[in-house]
Amino acid sequence: AWSLLSYFLFLGAGYIMIQVALIQKFVLFLGHPTYALTVIIFSMLLASGLGSYFSRRLVSGSDRRLEYILASITGLIIALALAATPLTSYAVGLPLPLKVIMAVLLITPAAFLMGMPFPSGLARMEQRYHPSVRWAWSLNAASSVLGSASAVLLAIYLGLRDTLLVGGAMYL
Repeated sequence: AWSLLSYFLFLGAGYIMIQVALIQKFVLFLGHPTYALTVIIFSMLLASGLGSYFSRRLVSGSDRRLEYILASITGLIIALALAATPLTSYAVGLPLPLKVIMAVLLITPAAFLMGMPFPSGLARMEQRYHPSVRWAWSLNAASSVLGSASAVLLAIYLGLRDTLLVGGAMYL
């Protein structure tokens, strides 16, 4: 049960680190912190909610598929970390609606996949260690709180790109 519980710990911290770093990364691009907060949180929650919904069909209890999804998340976050600054610098002069669409399109693929590991892990936890499901939820929530503070700390000392990379590595 400990390995599965640590899985939820890393998922919570990784998700929030990525989200906080993306909000900060898109503030200048979208022109205002409120826009960045709204666009990033809305698009990530919508896409990861859809990923969660489709996880039963796409993962369906297969450890190999879940491993592939986790690796894909890390790959997409690495690509996003490396491409976000050049793309947003190039498109900074576009009208706001186009920049919002661009931000959503950049974030959606990774966020969709980021919605799959949590319900897939919960299904495994429920099958193997039913009483520990509550611990999985609580550890995930607690690590989200700690992950947000860690994201700010990492962003100050390492930068936003490296914060994204650490968040992506949490999915491995």
